[in-house]
Amino acid sequence: MKFRKDEIIFLFGAGISADAGIPTSEMMIDEVEDLICTNEEWHQFKDLYFLIKSGVKFSYGIQGKEPIFNIEVLVNTLNELEKKEMHPLYPFIGSWNIKFNEVVANNFNLIKEFKKKIINKLKQWMQPEDLQKSEYLKKIKDLKSETIFPIRIFTLNYDLLIEKNLQGLIEIERGFDEDRKWNYKRFFEFEEESDIYLYKLHGSIDWQRDENTQIVKYIDTVPDEPDLIFGVQYKMQYIDPYLFMISEFRHYCLKAKLIVCLGYSFSDEHINSILSQSLLINDTTKIFCLAYKEKEEKIHKILRADRVRIVNKKKAKDFFENDLKLEIFEEFIGQDEENII
Repeated sequence: MKFRKDEIIFLFGAGISADAGIPTSEMMIDEVEDLICTNEEWHQFKDLYFLIKSGVKFSYGIQGKEPIFNIEVLVNTLNELEKKEMHPLYPFIGSWNIKFNEVVANNFNLIKEFKKKIINKLKQWMQPEDLQKSEYLKKIKDLKSETIFPIRIFTLNYDLLIEKNLQGLIEIERGFDEDRKWNYKRFFEFEEESDIYLYKLHGSIDWQRDENTQIVKYIDTVPDEPDLIFGVQYKMQYIDPYLFMISEFRHYCLKAKLIVCLGYSFSDEHINSILSQSLLINDTTKIFCLAYKEKEEKIHKILRADRVRIVNKKKAKDFFENDLKLEIFEEFIGQDEENII
């Protein structure tokens, strides 16, 4: 079996960082709820949190969908509630939810403070103390050594584990120029290609956006307000880097013969749509999934195709250390071409 350039691409989700001590989105929401119930500093947000949680689940219920409530959904909802009169639906909703008015009582600082508290906690989660726990990610270098072409990795994670583990081992292109400013041209304008092209679809904890120019730069520390987006929110982000990156993700999904999803929970409707579209348009495209806890029925229902291999009950650390090899993917895709990566 043989791959040509860009016939295999990778999508990384939170599951690949979990073994390094970074909680998944579901684990984060569980910790937030525990803090709200047990920590005095968080207790003021209790009524607001449970109002949002019950409202989100009710919304999914009346649509006949399985409820999804994680840290992204929570922060997205807080973003929308914070707008109030500025929200385009406000004139049509009138007095909003009566219970919401009781909880907030025109104190919209409560929403802002709750969101700020979550973002600060998120920054802690994204910086695990023991980097050695993530050394299994160095296996990406071994994977790259099997190919003469660059590897394209699209990640939904904010953390810097890939960058830190591969620093000095192989060249990674994240899309920033010598002045540390975002420059999309770095992904395709150089004759000598990078080893890895890393697309951080939801942002990164070392990104900072200039309020005046709206240009994103990366810095050596974690800024007070990292430039991050949460889940489906980025569908509304018509600015770079997000517009460019999601466009690139769609482009390479439609081009690939194999999309390797590692640690992705299939809870992002926009990403799911692009994945299922790639299977629908190209009848030779396949998807390989490392999904530790996700049910196979759920994934097949989302992707609406049977050209999917699902590996579950295996954690990321185990998979990276033992199975992150082209031969594993070659066996699945079963191509007959003569050119090997």
